[in-house]
Amino acid sequence: MKNEIISILGNRGISLFGISEPKELAEVPAQFSAQSILKDCRSVLCYAVPIPKGILHAEANCSPLFWRFSNITYRFLDTVSNEICTVLEAHGHLAAPIYSCFPWKVWEKKFYGLLPLAHLAQECGIGKLTRSGLVGNARFGTRLLLGGLITSAALELTATAPEQPCPSDCFLCRQSCPPAAIDQDGRVDHNLCVRYSGANPLLTHLLADREIKAKFGFDTLLNTVGVDDHGMYTCSRCLEVCPLNR
Repeated sequence: MKNEIISILGNRGISLFGISEPKELAEVPAQFSAQSILKDCRSVLCYAVPIPKGILHAEANCSPLFWRFSNITYRFLDTVSNEICTVLEAHGHLAAPIYSCFPWKVWEKKFYGLLPLAHLAQECGIGKLTRSGLVGNARFGTRLLLGGLITSAALELTATAPEQPCPSDCFLCRQSCPPAAIDQDGRVDHNLCVRYSGANPLLTHLLADREIKAKFGFDTLLNTVGVDDHGMYTCSRCLEVCPLNR
């Protein structure tokens, strides 16, 4: 079954992946654990696609290129997750996708995916969380978009402990962050980051309508009008300045 999954990933051009056991993560609220979605979860599978360097270092139009590449790739990764879940369930196991971007939940004024994909990718050995809050990999730096799934299948583990890729004396991401969302200890204020780095005129318009806001709530509005091409990423500064991406 593992070889069948590797074949699917390979046929889609995905060479970077890892498998780990589900673990309790001290830095993540309990309601965002794998077991909160799949009680009998026994394996976590994560994979990654690199953002082309040419996008991050484009002389012009870096943000539109980054936005479009990300949206296309998120859909691609989600489709792969759905496909592998179907294969696992054909073998008699339960599986649930970890979608790459949306849907989001807001908890104590912090933005979360339904599962903490970056933390799970670290546990799977894809890379290590860096000072920018992104997963850093020895080959691809922090220019990774992530996907994954959880399953009741006991897949053969591949995870190895990743090395810390951040140079000990490098704080370029923190120093270059326009909204100052990264503190000196490497903690990221995702509320500041998300509000600065995204533009969504439709969401802004709906949030200004008190009746709509009261009827649907922020999470619902965010996930219905923010998903896919309805919003634009306007900042990738931490990726652009990171020496791991040079």
